[in-house]
Amino acid sequence: MTMTVWLRTALLSLGLGSGSLAIAQETPTDWRWFEVEVLAFKQAPNSDTEAFPWHPPRQIEARHDPISKYYAPNFFALLNDLSLCPEEDETLTIRPVFCAQADEVDPFAAPWYQPSRILSGFEQAPAQIIDGDGGDMLTSSGPYLLPADTHLFDDFREQLVRRNVGTPLLHVTYRTPVFTRSEGYKIRLFGGRNFGQEFLPSGYEQPPFALVESAAVDEEQQPQLFEELETLLSQVNQQEIQISYRDHGTPNPPPLIPERSRSQRAEPVWELDGTLHIYLVGNYLHIDSDLELRSPQQVRFNQRELAAQVEQALQTDRSTSRFLRSYRLDQLRRVISHETHYFDHPKLGLVVQIRRTDLSARR
Repeated sequence: MTMTVWLRTALLSLGLGSGSLAIAQETPTDWRWFEVEVLAFKQAPNSDTEAFPWHPPRQIEARHDPISKYYAPNFFALLNDLSLCPEEDETLTIRPVFCAQADEVDPFAAPWYQPSRILSGFEQAPAQIIDGDGGDMLTSSGPYLLPADTHLFDDFREQLVRRNVGTPLLHVTYRTPVFTRSEGYKIRLFGGRNFGQEFLPSGYEQPPFALVESAAVDEEQQPQLFEELETLLSQVNQQEIQISYRDHGTPNPPPLIPERSRSQRAEPVWELDGTLHIYLVGNYLHIDSDLELRSPQQVRFNQRELAAQVEQALQTDRSTSRFLRSYRLDQLRRVISHETHYFDHPKLGLVVQIRRTDLSARR
């Protein structure tokens, strides 16, 4: 009995000691750094009739988002170095050109740095080819973007355009620490057009702007019941509509969305968006791509209820309904460093190369 207790205690102590050692090694000085080059492009239209599901866009959230920081730098440190702006009621002959508002440097105020609010004003990503500022692996606390002169896919990108094979959406090289799969260390990548002014993040069209004064509805101009029935019967006789309970696979009709204010900022919805997860299993590198290509398309929303189908048929603007359709590139592959890997999809192409650095070896 004593031997059993002693053995159990020794094993627990050994396990706790090993766990403490593992935790102690999880510091920036022990990270394994790799260089990753990514080229994402939209495939040229073709006559392929392959059917794809009607996926709506997803809200992409990733802790590591170096591209947003590149497009919308955080100037909080600069603001702290500026003098406060004078009050509006103060009479000054010379007012400072650069100054900070009180709420911008107030540590208890709402966060000033909100990249999504800054990026919402862009009609498209400011650049296809990212020219980063670089960094230092020994001191950096996360991934950082490298200059454009580190790109090796320049010729391939130019051939895509020259041969009309595809449209580049993002070309970037970055350095990142690589961990095990359980760490979930994903890098967000996005580019292309910003559909935020036209579509909601759910894929439905943006509601109209609210008018200052709503016009009074003239009930005499509203179609009467017999006019609606006549219109419906005419459409059925001409086989313009088919009322049935069959599921067409298209999205459900949009929910009731209130009108929006002109001062309301639209959330950015990028043509290309998603994450790239590079991780290690032992000494083997893996790439888990989870990207989306969004494309506006005409759609006849799916109606499973008979009353809803009739209501939809009576809407004169039903043919102009649009939906931001999402095509997903979700592939997992074990790879070898310094080899070029191509992830293929009829709508979206992805080229990735992982290169070792001086800090890639296990330490």
